[in-house]
Amino acid sequence: MRLHIISCAFAIITVATFGRTLHCAESQRKAPPQFKTLVNASEINFDFYDPSIEPDRFPGRALFSIEVRTRFLYEYQVVNRRTRRYVIIRPKIQRIHWKLKHTIRLPESYDAPTMWDSVLLLHELDHVAISSDPRMRMLLERAFFSVKRIEHPITQVGALDDAAIQKIINDEFIKRRDAVIELATNNYKLLDKVSAHGARDIPDRDAFFRKLYTKESLDEAGFPYLGDVVDLLNDAKYEKAKLLHHSSAGKQ
Repeated sequence: MRLHIISCAFAIITVATFGRTLHCAESQRKAPPQFKTLVNASEINFDFYDPSIEPDRFPGRALFSIEVRTRFLYEYQVVNRRTRRYVIIRPKIQRIHWKLKHTIRLPESYDAPTMWDSVLLLHELDHVAISSDPRMRMLLERAFFSVKRIEHPITQVGALDDAAIQKIINDEFIKRRDAVIELATNNYKLLDKVSAHGARDIPDRDAFFRKLYTKESLDEAGFPYLGDVVDLLNDAKYEKAKLLHHSSAGKQ
């Protein structure tokens, strides 16, 4: 049995290059009560830009990044099958550390306490609510913990070392992490489609956000690890997870 502490590669979902990033502690501190839980669910930075210098098709954007660190034990054995060798690895996760960050990009004219009343920021906060949804983290952790056995062909000559074994395990975790990130990204796109990028109201907001990350939603997205998480989807704690989207309508 071998002990190793490993960090999955840092995953950043990004669709824009920022000129500067500002952490608006003052604006966050004055966030209205209906946003407090959402704002406190992750680290949020605001990037205020000058549209005359950095024109953008969409005036607002929300981006998220996830860092996952996993501590695990593992054991492995090498087997021969005809002319090929395989390694069978049995990892056992001890702990998963998750760090979620968001950046909200807005025109510099929004850099004021009144930004919390704007339709544009309300829409970007809906994006943040999707990637801050506690079910997303629950899905990722279940997808990781369900890795009980990895069988991998050996192409190198000679004995396997710890680095090679750990890379195989890490690659499996990265695939699963990326699948959950892609799921959240698809939900971002669905929000933009349903709301016309924030230009129209979502008819039933609670129903829209509640459907995300359900079995129906994962089926529609073709989530590749559905079989590993299906029991979680029927768990009462998962089904009743507290969602973070706001219920107020924009004023400006």
